[in-house]
Amino acid sequence: MKRRLLALLLAIVTLIPLGATSALADPPVGGGNGSEYYVETQVNLSGNGHNPGGKTHIPPDFDPPKCWWEPKFTYAEMVEFLTGIQERFGVFGGVIEVLVDYIIEKILAEYKQYQSWPGKIFWLLTHDKTAEGEACYQATTPKWRVIQQVPVAENDKVIDPWDLAKIARANLVLPRPRIKINPPGGRSYVGLETWIGVRPMRPRSVTASVPGFPQLSATIRARPSAIRIETNGPGQVKSGTTCPLYTKGASLASGCWIKFTKSSLGGRYTITVTQLWEVTSTPNFNLPQGEVSASSTIQIDEIQSTVRK
Repeated sequence: MKRRLLALLLAIVTLIPLGATSALADPPVGGGNGSEYYVETQVNLSGNGHNPGGKTHIPPDFDPPKCWWEPKFTYAEMVEFLTGIQERFGVFGGVIEVLVDYIIEKILAEYKQYQSWPGKIFWLLTHDKTAEGEACYQATTPKWRVIQQVPVAENDKVIDPWDLAKIARANLVLPRPRIKINPPGGRSYVGLETWIGVRPMRPRSVTASVPGFPQLSATIRARPSAIRIETNGPGQVKSGTTCPLYTKGASLASGCWIKFTKSSLGGRYTITVTQLWEVTSTPNFNLPQGEVSASSTIQIDEIQSTVRK
């Protein structure tokens, strides 16, 4: 019963513009303006691998959470929140005020049984603010749950470290490889080892956590692990764990290079460099690894020589 009543209350709050009650104080707990309030997430993202303006690298077939329940209110905070709504809707009077009063009094009476439960036992359904998340939110009921302990079960939509690790992985931003080719100038020759240097990358990390819940936290770490070099031109390719920039006298064994066996006939070959990243997490989960690519082009000529006797 309380789930149906609370769902009805949320529907009323969502449909009626609370801006019309701006002369009244906001509810003492929470914020937002109706529907936006009910999809605010408390999950924090931090770390040098998280950049809201950058391009995330979500691997194919990776399925991070789209909507989930997360801890929001203690019993006292929930009572404060509900009575705040009640006061706010008092301005409408008439049927709306009577209906909201009836619903809230019923809910408060049913929630009385949780008065002695410690901690944030009222968990809110929220989503990741994508179209898929919105659809997940709309299709999932109830919007509130009463949870005393944090379960850890994959795909149950109750936020846990596994979900947080997935969220952190979905928000990982990795830089594109920065390529430097030697000989410079975008031109090399058949039979010459064309050196492919990639500037070193520093490790990245992302932590997803719910404030106030030490057990609701996960950190992922991404470390450059290898470099893969590919080209559409014929020849021998040497990749490596790292591809240092060219320095005079550098040994071929220590670097990455391509030895083309055919000229590009006045055109250009494409060189694609893919930086591979090893992704680990705390707690330890098996998460998709990272791959980010960048491309450059090069003209390959053939040296002709004339032998005279």
